[in-house]
Amino acid sequence: MKKEYLRLHAFLLTTLVVCVYSSYAYSAPLLLVTRPGVLVERTTTGNITSYTLTLVIPPLTGLSSERLACLSEANVVKKQASTGSVEVTDGCVYFTVQNPSLEPLKAEVVLEVEEIPSVQPQPPVALIAAVASLAAASYLTMTEGGREKLFTALSLPVSYYVSRYEDVSRSPKRVTILEYIKANPGVTTRRISRETGISFGEVQWHLSILERLGFVERVRIGKYSCYYYRGTPLEVWLSNFVTRELRTSINAEALRKAKPRFEFLAQRGLIPYNEVQLIVTRENGRKNSS
Repeated sequence: MKKEYLRLHAFLLTTLVVCVYSSYAYSAPLLLVTRPGVLVERTTTGNITSYTLTLVIPPLTGLSSERLACLSEANVVKKQASTGSVEVTDGCVYFTVQNPSLEPLKAEVVLEVEEIPSVQPQPPVALIAAVASLAAASYLTMTEGGREKLFTALSLPVSYYVSRYEDVSRSPKRVTILEYIKANPGVTTRRISRETGISFGEVQWHLSILERLGFVERVRIGKYSCYYYRGTPLEVWLSNFVTRELRTSINAEALRKAKPRFEFLAQRGLIPYNEVQLIVTRENGRKNSS
């Protein structure tokens, strides 16, 4: 019974790690859907991958710069929509469409993307699998203290450990980007690239991983996409964004009053530029009048 349990434990852990390894080894462009209800069809011809995003717009409604998905390790070479307009900013796809009719409207967005050549180091999957299997086989022969430490280490799924720890720490550039965002909340992709010396495409890729794993948050303001470390107060990252990108400042009292709405909008990933500009304009008007 003990031997069967140990073999099963080791097999499950190893299988989890191998699955993670397969996902890392996959080199094709990656499309991450960010809006519920979007269906994706994919075809590949040579080094060009075509994605068809399909969604249904309810009657008498519309979308305004709605983020549908984000791409990593890819350049968009062609984009088109069956209706409305589509834009690609900082690696993410934004869709604007109106449905004035009384019937649902089916809309399609077609993207043709080309893979960005890159060589990424693979996580030490074989080592992790070997350690996990050995640890499982040794569990019943360890001291009580050793068992407690091992249980703590193995209580997190191996796949979670690899994605949370290895995804960040195995890449010095990713660590650099994360530390830069911590020190400069509200920063844009282009500024990260410019001030860290990391290419724009690489920054996009690393940001997609950091965002997917929950280390950073992303909010779009007008043409800007700004990033901040998860948990950073809104008044900190938004003020920094306005100071660095708009070259002005926000009135603290006006921001305090608008904070609940801005926090709600930030959770949805989009703050209208005119609302931020309105607060900035108020402060500038006060300065000018004084």
